[in-house]
Amino acid sequence: MANFFRRKPTAPAADKNPTPAEAPKPRRRDFNELKPDPDKIGISGSVPFVRLPDPTTLFADRAARLDEAAPGHPLEAYLRFVAAVARAQASIQAKVPLLPTPDSADLALRSEHGMPSLSRHGLEADPGFDACLLALLDALDLTAAPEASAAARESLRAASREDRLDLALQVFEGALPVDRIAECVFVSAALQVRLAEQAAALDPKILKPVADGVCPCCGGAPVASVVVAWTPADKARYLSCSLCGTYWNHVRIRCTACGDGENISYYGLDEISKDIQVETCTTCHSYIKHLHQHRAPRLDPVADDIASYGLDLKIAEEGFRRAGLNLLFVI
Repeated sequence: MANFFRRKPTAPAADKNPTPAEAPKPRRRDFNELKPDPDKIGISGSVPFVRLPDPTTLFADRAARLDEAAPGHPLEAYLRFVAAVARAQASIQAKVPLLPTPDSADLALRSEHGMPSLSRHGLEADPGFDACLLALLDALDLTAAPEASAAARESLRAASREDRLDLALQVFEGALPVDRIAECVFVSAALQVRLAEQAAALDPKILKPVADGVCPCCGGAPVASVVVAWTPADKARYLSCSLCGTYWNHVRIRCTACGDGENISYYGLDEISKDIQVETCTTCHSYIKHLHQHRAPRLDPVADDIASYGLDLKIAEEGFRRAGLNLLFVI
């Protein structure tokens, strides 16, 4: 990892959150630095605020990306395990009945008060979540998975419905119990299926910003930052929800954890990927992966966050903590 570099990009004024310009100059060791001008970065009025997930393709595409990244990778076994989870998600996605769309008056009230549209109360009232989780466990092919994964599956099968729901509520709120992390991966996968379906049914027009690093659909944390290539959002920046898969627009060169725009830097390792960096903030000492999907359209926030784990290891040496959350790769 000798080619680890640092960038502080300067982005010119533009409506569509342009890719930061690069003009390296020598710094300590092999780092390069560019200074941003955060006042010139903003959310364009022409860019849609959200892009809701498409559950019919989300999990199958993710599985394909994981399979593509796995051969020869240091984390090959785990990438193949998560690919099996994603295939199970894809196989059950259309088989579990959905809850009705939340009441329009309740959605309007939550939007008015700056709250995500989907809440834990919806999960508590969802009679289909447990069936979704059990179907996922049945669909999983764990032939080549670690022994702990098979044990976690059997533990969940043996648990009561109430216990499985309680664990799901903890995952939903980001409070993952350390002693049940292996089980949390399967519960998270079921939640992703359920919440992606519910988010896809929402009206994008009712969704409004909630807070930095908070999904407007379900309140989940972002798994990664993504520079996209969609029309009309070409080169705009979005955050990808770790729970429901919604993408929501976020100002370029602004911390997703604390909102600061003055102390942002970008680090990367070319031998891992020229299209994936980490965005760091020295105000709160946090970081999040930054995926240039406009250059590499097959990049998937969940899959490529795992595949670029070398960046996590390196940036931790610089004293930064992770701001995002990958529920299928809890580190």
